[in-house]
Amino acid sequence: MTAPRRTLGRLWRDEGGAAAVEFALVAPAAIMLLAGIVSLSLLLLSVGGMHYAVEAAARCASAMPTVCTSSSATVAYANTRYSGALITPTFTHVAAACGNQVNATATFTLDVGMFRQSVPLSATSCFP
Repeated sequence: MTAPRRTLGRLWRDEGGAAAVEFALVAPAAIMLLAGIVSLSLLLLSVGGMHYAVEAAARCASAMPTVCTSSSATVAYANTRYSGALITPTFTHVAAACGNQVNATATFTLDVGMFRQSVPLSATSCFP
């Protein structure tokens, strides 16, 4: 009876696989955190790209009438100025009281491993 107890006691005190067990416990959370950081960074890149595109298109409609001759030309100009990731925004142009107004809307899917959330994005710019 003493031999099995001695063997179990030795196994209980053995720390040979402790690092592997700790890695197995921490790795899924670290990978999901990393995926979340990447996804959030792409979301912020898309928001910045949308804002830049609507500002440039509104400025083009007001200051460069030879390039942005119509609403469709202004929308096409906004599409060429957009440089975001994973989404294709919808641009619209209207002549508003503030001047030439360009709007953009899109939906970004924030993906963090097992969690997915649709995030609506919008950007508006008006240039006199």
